[in-house]
Amino acid sequence: MKFPTVAICEVNTKNELGEDVEAYVTSLGKGIREEYNFDVEAHISFILFPSQYTHGTIKARCLRYEDCDNCAKCPKTGYRKLVETFGANCTEIFEQCWLAGKEFDCCQYFLPLYTPYGTCFMLNSLQNNHPGSQHWMSLELDRSQKPELQVVTSRSIQVSLLNEEDIPNTALKGISLVIQEGQDRALHFHSELMANDVDVRDIPIEARNCRFPDETLPWSLYHAYSFSTCISDCTRIFQEEVCKCNSYLLNPYADARFVDCGLAGYSCLEASSMIIPDVKKVMRFNSSRLQCSCLPSCAEGDIRTVYESVLRFNPKGQEANITLVMPVWPTDQYRRQVLRSRLDGVVSIGGILGLFLGASILSGIEFIYYFTLRAANTALMARRAQQLKQT
Repeated sequence: MKFPTVAICEVNTKNELGEDVEAYVTSLGKGIREEYNFDVEAHISFILFPSQYTHGTIKARCLRYEDCDNCAKCPKTGYRKLVETFGANCTEIFEQCWLAGKEFDCCQYFLPLYTPYGTCFMLNSLQNNHPGSQHWMSLELDRSQKPELQVVTSRSIQVSLLNEEDIPNTALKGISLVIQEGQDRALHFHSELMANDVDVRDIPIEARNCRFPDETLPWSLYHAYSFSTCISDCTRIFQEEVCKCNSYLLNPYADARFVDCGLAGYSCLEASSMIIPDVKKVMRFNSSRLQCSCLPSCAEGDIRTVYESVLRFNPKGQEANITLVMPVWPTDQYRRQVLRSRLDGVVSIGGILGLFLGASILSGIEFIYYFTLRAANTALMARRAQQLKQT
């Protein structure tokens, strides 16, 4: 069996951002009546942990301080730089990792990626990795190995189980679990893979109603196609059409062609309910450049939650421990096959001709040959014979 892709995203469950963020907010100024501006700190928390956004908070936390000269104000620009400065890196989050009881280097295989959920560390994702690289881990297990992945972190996290081409997306419901510091949790899941026949690629995309991961859309910013990345791309285009900028999270590789939103841009997105939009709204959106029509991935399998539990909880604990287990080995596999290939069509045509006309495709070829190549060859030979007689 093959263990699915895993995404680890940091979450803020204690509303604590650290001394460096507090020093930064203090350097910006004060509150209206307080020495410390907690509203600006909350706005920076939204920048670092966008999944915890609540509609209306940007206006409530930031606009009230615009006319106050001595007050700390929400940063106007440079949100991507703030995440790079104050966001946690891999070594600050991960402590230990095991797969099938064998320990491995977490930061060699969990690679960072900007996603709609925030900064996540992805294990074997086609969006920031590829098979054969030094960071691609073999997740193929045999029956002598226990299908279990255990991760210990020093911060609260959200764990998501994904297909290789997918990303965590706040607009889509997926298999995920939040583990707070001091918790030891287990998630039991079941996974069934998808296998595609070779002939499936010969079928037009409109007919097979899915796209392979390497069939990326021309306007996509992601390295592989999936339904979740298509929704992210459509959201980015929607934001750009409405507010002339987009969230830095939807531009994961910092493509210079697209402008990251600042405070004014996020205020516009909030007024249009486009920071965490409804999927149906995004799917109905028709841009002047394209129509958003997202198909599923041809390679996506089915991952389902079986059981989740809290094994242990220590309120004073400093570690978060998650164990991902597949309790039963998969016995089924989805298969997408072509019922009638091009060769089948040729065979069917030949059979119909043979049944109703007593002929086959070969007979048709012979018919064409008899009245074209053979007729021309016969005429040419007759002309040569006539010339020989005259000489």
